[in-house]
Amino acid sequence: MKRGIRVTLLVLAVVLIISELVYGIPFLGGSIVLSLGWQPLLINALLYFIMVIILIVDKQNSIKPMVVIPLLGVVGSFLAFIPIVGMVVHWILFFLLLFFIFILLSTPLYIPDKYAKVIYTEDRRKNH
Repeated sequence: MKRGIRVTLLVLAVVLIISELVYGIPFLGGSIVLSLGWQPLLINALLYFIMVIILIVDKQNSIKPMVVIPLLGVVGSFLAFIPIVGMVVHWILFFLLLFFIFILLSTPLYIPDKYAKVIYTEDRRKNH
């Protein structure tokens, strides 16, 4: 995984984990979501969808199976329209995002070396 993609995923995950934390508080989260006309849930679904696209498109990605968490986030954002179910969904997504951030921080970075040379001939291999 390249550094820019990792930073982008980390920023999106931190924004989403803060929103899931706030929306998961029993009466506060519900009042915020209802007062804004369920718009925060659509914004969360959009941010999760952006994470899915980034994880699918990245070629140097070593955590492709983790695309399941943002997919669950998209589905969970639409399930959260149901009031009591939404609170539980936000709690579950909070812990899944916490796990996602820990995995993201532990993935190796791809750093290209422009001075690296590969030698494929037998003559050079015998001399070294």
